[in-house]
Amino acid sequence: MMLKEKGFKLPKDLEDALYVLNKYYTVTRYPDAANGLPSESVDRFEAERAYEIALKVVKNIEEFIRGGHGGR
Repeated sequence: MMLKEKGFKLPKDLEDALYVLNKYYTVTRYPDAANGLPSESVDRFEAERAYEIALKVVKNIEEFIRGGHGGR
């Protein structure tokens, strides 16, 4: 199921914050993209910020699905 096909849309502020997660996608998929150890390219503040954004995305998706929009 593609969420967009079902009408899912993130709130604008959360959609705008997704760029923060791109760094983690790239570094976890291509570890050499970090130009060093991935664990050394992120500080605690950045990691916590990304984690909070990811939690909000998951919460929005869960609410959408619970609202009856997750059917096939």
